[in-house]
Amino acid sequence: MEQRIIEELQKLGAMYTALIAVSEIGFFPGLRTLCEMNSCGAYATGWGCPPGCGTVETLARRVRKYRRGVVYQYVGVLEDSFDYDGMMASEHFFGSISDGIRIFAEKNALDAWVLGAGGCRVCAECTYPGAPCRFPGRKNISLEACGINVSVLCESCGLAYIHGPNTITNTGLVLLG
Repeated sequence: MEQRIIEELQKLGAMYTALIAVSEIGFFPGLRTLCEMNSCGAYATGWGCPPGCGTVETLARRVRKYRRGVVYQYVGVLEDSFDYDGMMASEHFFGSISDGIRIFAEKNALDAWVLGAGGCRVCAECTYPGAPCRFPGRKNISLEACGINVSVLCESCGLAYIHGPNTITNTGLVLLG
């Protein structure tokens, strides 16, 4: 199953992939304070971000129900370290990879859960907090929202966290039963 996921991720545009045992994934609840600082402006605005996505403990329990995973990355090239448009374009493309692998897993009836990067952008306007999520199976929850330190995750599976100057690396995880 892992090889099918890797092949599909590569078709979708992922540049790097690596296998990891879920038992090797660490959880760092303190990362949630970064979300609470709301530097991205998404805190408490949707079901994919804290607090709507659940606590680190709840998300970690869900992650631990899986045995293995495929870490995947897309590396965007920036004009310079202040290239906001380039960063957003990279995040958008990465989001399409994450959406594509979610759809692939669903169509193939795979026991999988995809964790991405950034906030959820499935709906133009989220129902949070007044009504349930319209698409709970497609909702994007970031690795950081789950308390997963991306640099530690990358180190654990042998992927680079930084791919050179004027680049931005988006990292996700496909969890497999």
